[in-house]
Amino acid sequence: MPRALPTSFYFYSILFGILVVANVSVYRTVFAPRVLTVTVLEVGKGDATLIRTPNGKTVLIDTGPDASILRALGTALPPWQRSLNAVVLTSTKKSAIGGLPDVTNRYRIPTPVYFGTKTTPYGTRLALGDFYIEIISPGTFNISYGVTSLVISSSTPNGVYISDEKP
Repeated sequence: MPRALPTSFYFYSILFGILVVANVSVYRTVFAPRVLTVTVLEVGKGDATLIRTPNGKTVLIDTGPDASILRALGTALPPWQRSLNAVVLTSTKKSAIGGLPDVTNRYRIPTPVYFGTKTTPYGTRLALGDFYIEIISPGTFNISYGVTSLVISSSTPNGVYISDEKP
């Protein structure tokens, strides 16, 4: 008859697993390259772009037409992240703001910034830490980080774009 493993074996195995995961997390945080990541999200017939800054901030530009934004954010963000640092809306059309109620129900967000109004007209440059966003027109904006500039529009293919600020 095989002998049962002592309870302490399971305890130390789980503790070892937790320490490995924590070590990998700390390593990735400390030694990960400082890059700006821009993800053009797939949200159907609308626009949504997620920006992850080198200092760990998360900015969502437009929310798409419906709840499909939640699936796209769930894929682009780690499962434990339930807050966004900023939400920028480039238009009042449903294709840009339709998913906003779903985002506010799932994530903690500050008051969204609406562009195309008298207080924030198109062409306004928004400084967010070490990068800038200039809203050119509905669904079209320029992201500047260091010497790199990236123009995103409704015709930009879905995917991930990375800038490491090198000339």
